[in-house]
Amino acid sequence: MITCSLKLPKSEGLHELFSVEEFKSARAECNVDVVKGELVFEIVAKDPVSAKAILNSILKIYETYEKTRAIK
Repeated sequence: MITCSLKLPKSEGLHELFSVEEFKSARAECNVDVVKGELVFEIVAKDPVSAKAILNSILKIYETYEKTRAIK
């Protein structure tokens, strides 16, 4: 098993954005919690490829969120 965590600063609408997504597959899953003003993603995967896939999904959504937020 591979475990990793990712912390992102919590900002307006970000938690709601990730709460509608389900990061779960047969080989990996991710839980999202708010801890001390940060979004904490806990990833548990059976192999490195599935861990990377979930991490890339999270980062892609976050990157899109940041780009659209900069337009306002």
